[in-house]
Amino acid sequence: MNSAGRIALVIALIAVTASFISQPVVAQSPTISTGVVTGVETTENGELSAFSIVDGDGDILRFAVSSSNPNTTYGLENRVGDRWVSEHASQPREAAARLRDQQNRLAQVSVQSDGSGVAISVVQAQSADVATNLGYVFAVVAIAWIGIMAYVAYMGIRQRTIAAELSRLRGDNGDNAS
Repeated sequence: MNSAGRIALVIALIAVTASFISQPVVAQSPTISTGVVTGVETTENGELSAFSIVDGDGDILRFAVSSSNPNTTYGLENRVGDRWVSEHASQPREAAARLRDQQNRLAQVSVQSDGSGVAISVVQAQSADVATNLGYVFAVVAIAWIGIMAYVAYMGIRQRTIAAELSRLRGDNGDNAS
């Protein structure tokens, strides 16, 4: 093989190697998405087959659920806070009903899914209690204002003490000079 053929072979090997290296590695690691349930799909038997959520970015995400994947688990709460925990294989009809309840209440759910869009778990998303947070904000602001007022009062007392001390010293100096 002449030198031009060797160079062509090396270039071809480099190109093939580069194409393998540049290919993205797609790992099917679990992803977690949070949003509001927008649709619940059931089979003719009323068993949950798929559902979709809309996330905070406005994207609609669809998740498949099937009895062939018995590892899908649920942890959802109803209106009064009773928690329902189950696996899809044991109660697929109840899963559909619970997800419809979440949809009607506009309650957020967090869905853990594999890379192919199959739901692994569906749980109630933690909601932020704005009233509790506002209470903490009020408490911090009230403590800050109390601290500022205490500092202003302390500085006023110090100012009066220094003014009285200056008056006393001026009075003593005035008496000594006469």
